[in-house]
Amino acid sequence: KQQMFQTWGERLRMTRDESDFAVDQGLEAINWFTRDLERRGMEILDEVESQNRVALLVLGRPYHADPGLNHEILEQFQECGFPVLTIRSIPKDVAWLNRWFERDVKGGVIESPLDIRDVWPENFSSNSVQKVWAAKFAARHPNIAVLDLSSFKCGHDAPTYGLIDSIIKAGKTPYMALHDIDANKPSGSIAIRVKTYAYTLSRYEEKLREEAGRRSELEQRIASRRQELIAARRTQLQQLAVEAGNSDEEIPMMTAAFGRYLDEEEAVMGVTRESLGREYASSGPLHETAADIAPPEPVLVQLGIGGSSGSTLPVLSLSTAGGCGSSCAGGCY
Repeated sequence: KQQMFQTWGERLRMTRDESDFAVDQGLEAINWFTRDLERRGMEILDEVESQNRVALLVLGRPYHADPGLNHEILEQFQECGFPVLTIRSIPKDVAWLNRWFERDVKGGVIESPLDIRDVWPENFSSNSVQKVWAAKFAARHPNIAVLDLSSFKCGHDAPTYGLIDSIIKAGKTPYMALHDIDANKPSGSIAIRVKTYAYTLSRYEEKLREEAGRRSELEQRIASRRQELIAARRTQLQQLAVEAGNSDEEIPMMTAAFGRYLDEEEAVMGVTRESLGREYASSGPLHETAADIAPPEPVLVQLGIGGSSGSTLPVLSLSTAGGCGSSCAGGCY
């Protein structure tokens, strides 16, 4: 606040109170925008998880959300049907992130889900820290693929290239790096690489659906077997009641009590008795995730785009009035 007043107070003929109030309002607007961005990012993540799809996470600088600086690469992926997320749109709520980082936190590997000291103890750049953390998150989330963008190979992010590559490979996450998008005129070559990577992602989605189908089948078998054991136990109880000489009135009472128990039973691995009759759609053939054949023409589906250095990821700040500097109608997040 002091710096803002010293710089602009006299030029704009503002009092100290007016300057401080303007700063508070600006910071509140930034915080609101960040919360809304993370909310929309969470909606996309929930959607791709429920549908066994893939979202594309862009590891880049804030200006890479501008179509004029990213050569409309993100728009091309959206046309191929893949929602695009940026680092800022990943929810930073610690309770939500514990779903993927809880084991490392409890094991003492990291102090919080936003800590990167386990992979990069001596970091130097706020944006580079964010990219490394986002790579850690992507390596843990099965429905995220990564696009690593840099305008030039010999830039501020160069020390992170090998680190991010190692993290992504450890998580077996789909990954494409474009580290020199401004080094030459890239429109033709990038278009080919986008189509190839989009085809790789479509086959990765096939793998996700195949694995989800196998899990569903296993859950059904476990729940069905549990129902068989419960039914056998009920028959056994009825036989014991008859052998003990209980009256005919007591047997219906026991049956009714057991029925109430069945109605209150917990779901087994997410499967209840009512869901046992549910039919699951069959999946297509399972392929490898490498794009080793020429990709087909994509189906065009237009979607909306969905500090200081330190060891812990800082709160992401708004660098321009639009958040990312983009003028796209859908908004980048």
